[in-house]
Amino acid sequence: MSKIRIGIVGYGNLGRGVEASVKLQPDMELVGVFSRRQGIETVSGVPTYTMEDIPNFKGKIDVMVLCGGSATDLPVIGPEVAASFNTIDSFDTHAKIPEYFAAMDNASKKGNKISIISVGWDPGMFSLNRLY
Repeated sequence: MSKIRIGIVGYGNLGRGVEASVKLQPDMELVGVFSRRQGIETVSGVPTYTMEDIPNFKGKIDVMVLCGGSATDLPVIGPEVAASFNTIDSFDTHAKIPEYFAAMDNASKKGNKISIISVGWDPGMFSLNRLY
């Protein structure tokens, strides 16, 4: 069985957490980390690339985990990446979720991809708790 090939976009605390989690999953393979910063070294030793390198990985990564900030990073990076890759993120600016959803939905549909947004503890579990 082939493994799910994962890319991480952004390498702050969230990105490092995703890296640690992916490394524990027997059915996943971390292909690389993409960052605006150059020359970073990952904890696991997985290769790092610049944001400009992302298009070169079409067909080589199954899911991009978007680990940028919700305020300024994800509204720009999300739709750009979603046009070419399946994505998942933890966008958590609650008031802007409908706007972000529309941008991600539009980009994903154009690229025939799937994007799952606002996954995690907050939003996610906290949002479900509010609903209840």
